[in-house]
Amino acid sequence: MKRNAVIAQSGGPTSVINASLQGALETFLQSNKIDKVYGAKMGILGVLREELIDLSAQKPEEIKLLSQTPSAGVIGSCRYKIRSQEDLERIVEVFKAHNVGYFLYTGGEDSMDTANKVSQLAKEKGLDIICGGIPKTIDNDLGGKLQEDGTFAVCDHDPGYGSVARNTAINVLEANEENKASYTSDPVLVIGVMGRKIGFIPASARLADPKREMPLLIFLPEALSKDNWKESLEYITDMVNDTLRQYKRCIVIIGEGVNVGDLGILKDAFGHAQFSAAERSAEQVVANYLNGLDRKDSHGRARSRLVVPGIARYEKPGTRQRREIAYVSEVDRREAYEVGAYAAKMVLEGENGYMATIVRVPGDEYSVEFGKVPLDVVANSAREFPKEWIAPNKADVTDEFVKWAMPLIGGPLPRFARFEEILAPKLCEPYIPAGYRQG
Repeated sequence: MKRNAVIAQSGGPTSVINASLQGALETFLQSNKIDKVYGAKMGILGVLREELIDLSAQKPEEIKLLSQTPSAGVIGSCRYKIRSQEDLERIVEVFKAHNVGYFLYTGGEDSMDTANKVSQLAKEKGLDIICGGIPKTIDNDLGGKLQEDGTFAVCDHDPGYGSVARNTAINVLEANEENKASYTSDPVLVIGVMGRKIGFIPASARLADPKREMPLLIFLPEALSKDNWKESLEYITDMVNDTLRQYKRCIVIIGEGVNVGDLGILKDAFGHAQFSAAERSAEQVVANYLNGLDRKDSHGRARSRLVVPGIARYEKPGTRQRREIAYVSEVDRREAYEVGAYAAKMVLEGENGYMATIVRVPGDEYSVEFGKVPLDVVANSAREFPKEWIAPNKADVTDEFVKWAMPLIGGPLPRFARFEEILAPKLCEPYIPAGYRQG
């Protein structure tokens, strides 16, 4: 007898999450074991509320558009943590009522924990429900440690990360052009990036400048003090001024989780910091400190900490970093589709309690394979940014990171015009603009 399948999504969306949905959906639809495929509206909440969208009834042309559609608006996502046995019982009840034999949950380690709990309860109830997971997270924090062969255990990289890394790198390229144009008045641009307290996204800024030609500083949450925020601000200021002395301008990339003091952070149901909803942001605090807003004189004028004239501006790209389809990595999109398809094949073959995973083949040529890892291995586990990939000056990453990450962004970045500074001979007496002369 044919059974039905349910696909749900959890956590923050990505620009390629629908590619995974398409891969899994098309694989299910091609199987003679499946009657209907449902999408849980708003993640696991859709199961609890019995709001199941019939994906198998959708027009083929709309399904084909999934991989070109960003974010998770098609079927929705949520940040709901299963905390009670009652919720688990309800999930199993709904699955039983709708003849669900296959369940795939797309998300990070918390989502894999939920899928694992559902799998275990189904076994206890004697129900034939095959549960599996599809990895997804822009933070790239789902997976194991760095191995000796230069790849990561459990899951080498997570669908969604390659695209946000490409987005970040292109933003840095564009920011460099602006910084070159306006450094006489705005010598410092501080750009905040997502990633909570792991440094993979800020690290990807280096992919814009692998030859290290830009006046670029990159501060990861793991690189600076977790306890002494004042020390971190002073260190960032010193590094910025050293760069200004050399280049007269500076671009600062800072992870949203760098400790620069109390940001007034809200937390979600899983206890994760929601930096995009905080009272203050790391980039704002850093720019304010560089501009000396904390030490105004009696006339209300700030006393800048910069060693050159001008101000530090800050930029908060916000959640656009994770959703923009224009900057999607084709490698990321393809792998997201394939890992979704692999997950569907996995559960169809009766492999219960596993997450589909991406395994990088060691070597100079980039290639991956798809495999599976037990959900209880992934559940509530999170990797850290390798300490050996943090540069000794704590304001950059190493070439080893660049080598690992560059294939994930899916091809060359844009190249902008570069004029040689061929100046006309000076025929007049030297002149200092009036506004730049000392009192």
